[in-house]
Amino acid sequence: MYLGIGELALQDVKDPSKPFILRVAGCGICGTDLKAYLKGHHMFTPPTILGHEFYGTVERAPDDCGFKTGEAVVVAPYVECGECKACKSGAPSLCKNKAYLQQGAFCEYVGIPLDYLQKGVFRIADADDVYTLVEPLACVLNGISHLRLHPASRVLVVGGGPMGALFALVFKEKGVPVTVVEPAEARRKAISAWGIDTRENGPSEANGEYDNIIIAVNKKELVSEYVRHVADGGSVLIFSGLPKDELVMIDAFSIHYREVTLAGSFGYAIPHFKEALSMIERHGSEFSRIISQRVGLEEGPSAFKLLAAGDAFKIVLKP
Repeated sequence: MYLGIGELALQDVKDPSKPFILRVAGCGICGTDLKAYLKGHHMFTPPTILGHEFYGTVERAPDDCGFKTGEAVVVAPYVECGECKACKSGAPSLCKNKAYLQQGAFCEYVGIPLDYLQKGVFRIADADDVYTLVEPLACVLNGISHLRLHPASRVLVVGGGPMGALFALVFKEKGVPVTVVEPAEARRKAISAWGIDTRENGPSEANGEYDNIIIAVNKKELVSEYVRHVADGGSVLIFSGLPKDELVMIDAFSIHYREVTLAGSFGYAIPHFKEALSMIERHGSEFSRIISQRVGLEEGPSAFKLLAAGDAFKIVLKP
């Protein structure tokens, strides 16, 4: 239970009352969970259960719902409506009428509405913790869709946290040359061991070496810096969120005379989720490198502290 900033506690709660019940097998701690823990979050009013990167097995299901008891499934924490202006204009990740699961998954059981099953619940081959990465990978794929990639592209990922590392693994799997900038030695060494090029500092001396740059750390000054250093005709993606009223200064010369594109991405849409699931099914062993530890719910507070210190990529909580 999230009880407030810096406060987590193991508590008993009532069993979910929905006719479809999922037994949680694992749930990843994401950046949003960590932000709520460290600073609070407008979407999570304590006391509440956090956690939305989860998979599990069907504990209870009505006969005619399309799923059977014991089946392994992964769940999208929200689905777009498909009917609003954003959905119909090709921006479903910005849907204003998303259907959300009302309960987090740092717990033993999650109840899922029946009308949600065909939209946001997907069978998986087996119960494996790598499926906790489907949702964050879907967000990464949405981000990649905003880049201006071509056959000769070279990509720079700024920030080697869990999301930056996921970006790097995707490009590695696609055969796109990628470099990760990460000042923390432990993370840099881990990513390098995966066969990915890493640097401690940004390549300010290598102006124009990369035509697509992803800012996967929430430091606004990096946006201004890398808009100047991206190749002519390239793109810079603001992936990590910045505060609502934050302003970023941009080099107008790069935007106009060098035709640099500055883009942003937020969340995912169900097509991204399905694509991410397919990638996990094909390359699960590669993506599982992101998971640093698997711990029980009772170790949750320690896991949050470890992530806050930057000493892990992804930690999966297991009831």
